[in-house]
Amino acid sequence: MNKYTATAVGLVLTLGLVAGCDSSDADDSASGPKGGSWAGPHGAKPTGPAYSGPAIPGLAARPAWSLPPAGAIDLGDAFLFVKDAQGEYATGGGYTWVPADGSVGTLHSTDDPEPATLEFRDVKTGQVRKSLKVKTDRVAATTWHDGVPAVAVFAAATTESDGLSQEKTTTKITVYGSDGTELGKSSVEGDEFDVREGYVIEQDGDASLKLTPMDGGAARKVTCTGQLARCSFDARTNEIDGGQAHAPLITGKYAFHVENASTYEDEPEQLVMTDLATGEKAWSTADVTPPAGVELDEDGKRTSGALRVLDVRDGRVLTAWGAGAFSPDTWVTATYDIASGKQVGGSSKYSYQDSPDDTINTEGSSVFTPDHTLAAAHTKQGTAVWQPADGKEVWAQKEGEKAMQPLRFSPNGILYGATKDEFSPSVFLAVDGRTKKVLAKSLPEEDVPFFSQPSGYGYISTQKGFFVFPAQG
Repeated sequence: MNKYTATAVGLVLTLGLVAGCDSSDADDSASGPKGGSWAGPHGAKPTGPAYSGPAIPGLAARPAWSLPPAGAIDLGDAFLFVKDAQGEYATGGGYTWVPADGSVGTLHSTDDPEPATLEFRDVKTGQVRKSLKVKTDRVAATTWHDGVPAVAVFAAATTESDGLSQEKTTTKITVYGSDGTELGKSSVEGDEFDVREGYVIEQDGDASLKLTPMDGGAARKVTCTGQLARCSFDARTNEIDGGQAHAPLITGKYAFHVENASTYEDEPEQLVMTDLATGEKAWSTADVTPPAGVELDEDGKRTSGALRVLDVRDGRVLTAWGAGAFSPDTWVTATYDIASGKQVGGSSKYSYQDSPDDTINTEGSSVFTPDHTLAAAHTKQGTAVWQPADGKEVWAQKEGEKAMQPLRFSPNGILYGATKDEFSPSVFLAVDGRTKKVLAKSLPEEDVPFFSQPSGYGYISTQKGFFVFPAQG
């Protein structure tokens, strides 16, 4: 059975099947002209339902296009839709894996491989770029190298036991880009694996992960160290989990592992970033000075082993450090230059709010604008907005206000969040990320949009349809 554990609208679900696509059954005969440039019937936009919901801050009043109720995997400049053999769009609902941001993880799953059609539609126009006929029992979001959005199509086949041999499951995986081009494929024994950044990720003992590239080349092993060390990969957050330390397993050309990855160590845990190709160390928390606000003992060591890397980009590492042994929910964020190891700018210190509905990212994390110029933390006072580049706080909620949990930002800095009274359901709202001005105070949950990059278009999936909106002019 698959190890994925999912959170969907506060409900923790377990996906008990790794479904998939047999790439040998792929057929692009419905794709039109070579290169996938077909735009659909007569090049027309899809004709879908009219939008009758409330105005959504940050988005145009009317959608650019729509479809009947459907779920989609966001591939950046295209959406991937799945139609079953009866021509019905998959919605992504039910017992499916959901990423930390709430977007679609597993879009389509069945008990056994069945015929399905993959539709790659242009984000701005809704026109079909390419259509592929496949035989699959699971279609899920993934990434290719350097975080490029992609879709993984799986097909699992089981060989029954002859009475002496063990039952054997083989899963074929094919990864496609936003234009429907095949990027890579693999065949994996069993069903205990993940696919990310163009690698098949498998557990290799308690403390190691095996990374096998899907486009050729030798497998790489990532090993966490420490007494009774354990190390695993969480597909929902794409992080390596080494006890109290967490970081993206693969990010660009780097991979992370954990040193002293055990609660039985006297030494605090450390995150080590290595070159993905060579395994050589590129950066480590052991080689930098913890930011001001992190409690140290008389030997100068951190009293808390809690540690996270939140992001790696543009030669810098964004970190979150546990403030102290007796402050388990308080974190200090700081940015470091990879080459010099020096801290860039100041730091932000927040006591994060634990949420019983959030089993994915409970501590030390924030939501970011697409360009990472702003971040919003879920603190015990509500939302605090800060700048990752220099640690400067932009604004924070105060005692006496309705505490808001930040959900996500639009590209132009609008923050969507949720408040909750003691005896009432969540109320969803939108605020200006820089000024704290409330722009909408009662949005239906299904009208809180996701945003596709780099277009900046927003999209929602409701019971009435799938709607794609341009940014507000």
